Amino acid sequence: MMRILALNPMLFTISGIIASTQQVFGRFFFYATAPIFYNVSIIVSLYLFKDTIGIVGLAIGAAIGAVLQLLVILIGVSGLGFRWTPRIKRSQDFRSMLRQLPPRSLDQGLDQVQSIVETNLASSQALGGAKAVADYNTAYVLHTAPILLIGTAISTAVFPKLNARLSQGRPDLFRQDFLRTLRLIIWIILPIVVVSFFGRGYLARLIFSRNTSGDIAIIFGALCVAIFFRTIFAIISRWFYAQKDTRTPLIVSVFVIGLNVILAYELSRPTSYGVVGLAIAQSIVAAVEVAVLGAIMLKRDRKLFDGEFWSGIFRIISVTGFSLVAGFVAVQFLPLMTADKGLVLLYKLAAIAGVTITTHLVVSALFGLSEARGFFASVKRFVMKPVKIEY
Repeated sequence: MMRILALNPMLFTISGIIASTQQVFGRFFFYATAPIFYNVSIIVSLYLFKDTIGIVGLAIGAAIGAVLQLLVILIGVSGLGFRWTPRIKRSQDFRSMLRQLPPRSLDQGLDQVQSIVETNLASSQALGGAKAVADYNTAYVLHTAPILLIGTAISTAVFPKLNARLSQGRPDLFRQDFLRTLRLIIWIILPIVVVSFFGRGYLARLIFSRNTSGDIAIIFGALCVAIFFRTIFAIISRWFYAQKDTRTPLIVSVFVIGLNVILAYELSRPTSYGVVGLAIAQSIVAAVEVAVLGAIMLKRDRKLFDGEFWSGIFRIISVTGFSLVAGFVAVQFLPLMTADKGLVLLYKLAAIAGVTITTHLVVSALFGLSEARGFFASVKRFVMKPVKIEY
């Protein structure tokens, strides 16, 4: 299987570079679509080879999927004037990229150290062994989904624009676009955090078996704070990357990972919170990381977080208070029962989410939030858009 997959790292690297090139031009369709072909290829190989070569067929599917992913991304360069030549041109930009590369690579690699420590702590028999590891990893994956769908997606989309503002010599517009995006992300993620917390039991049982859903729901609930701060971190880290600064996020990461190891060890003791302590440590560390980076940002740019920004954040938090009440009331009317399963769970979860998010939208509009005005304006344009009919 390793021999079959030997070329995949190179194919993924080429795909990543070409996809990043398209993002600079604001083209995200092929970047978002290409991984689907990779995943579908693996799923298809499971059914094609399950009765013949078994698990090795998954490696073949992954190899074919990597090629398909590259081909789809290559289609996206059409019209961009992209021409590949087998040589490296020495330039100041390329040297700058090489200088930024080691800190960024180390920053991403350090996350694996944290994962190893958490896995070792959770795997101890005192905390539940293999079941505790599985429960924690499952809850962690659930908490990662909204971070990727909102924080990473929006930050990736806006990053080229932030870069362009600085290259134009307009730090004022860079600041304005960054704060607008940060406010938007906070406005979007807060009701999702509320839904995640109140609907954690429904979601866990809907996806997993009844026997394991309880522990997963508890761990996921402790990770809800981390969802909020990790989502904010996605755009804050771009503030540094746009200014060609990869060292500061690395230094802060080293600090918070060390803090996480200490907190995870202390909070996960059997006499403390057990495996849930790992999730609590994640939430604390996520908040600390955002706070430290925010303080550094404010020190470098005193005008960054102005009164208008904090006024908007205060109103968003006030709106979230109403969303919290709405979510709590919805759970009281639609409690999670022992016999609930299947469509009943889906109905209750959808109702809780619908009530919470609708309340958030309506109250946001009443509070005059610009994010709500933009949302309703987009819906109005979509609904009222005339349909061209040819006779």
